[in-house]
Amino acid sequence: MQVITNKHKAYEVLQQEQSQILNLFKIHRKTITIGIAITSTILILGFLLGNISSPNASMGSIFDPLPGYNNGLGAVNGYAFSSSGLPSLGTIIIAAGQSGLAKTVSVDITSEGKYVFQDLNPGKYTIVAYFPDGEYRVLNNIEVVPNSVQTLIFKY
Repeated sequence: MQVITNKHKAYEVLQQEQSQILNLFKIHRKTITIGIAITSTILILGFLLGNISSPNASMGSIFDPLPGYNNGLGAVNGYAFSSSGLPSLGTIIIAAGQSGLAKTVSVDITSEGKYVFQDLNPGKYTIVAYFPDGEYRVLNNIEVVPNSVQTLIFKY
């Protein structure tokens, strides 16, 4: 005769909940991957057809100074690389402000793997890099200081 205790029942419920969470996570990763693929395709087609122009066409190297920020705003720039050291094309970088005055913006990276957020209001930001394979990296509490530029490099 098999005896099932309350402990066993609780374990089964916990195991089912964990399985549901893992399934939701898999669906979420697929959704992000599909979104990145669609966004990248639209942007590439837009550039090829000339319907979209690149606002960051003249951003230069991150080692070259960006335009002087004496307007009280700041900037965050950097690179997104794969583990092989190549630019991670298709990566989307998002800067989400953590206060009411800050804004949320997203950018795609250039063919060199570079991204730039210009004219950010001072304050704390969460910076998220969504890589083409569904992986992502999150940096919290990145402080944007007036009249400054910060460089953040993402690698996966």
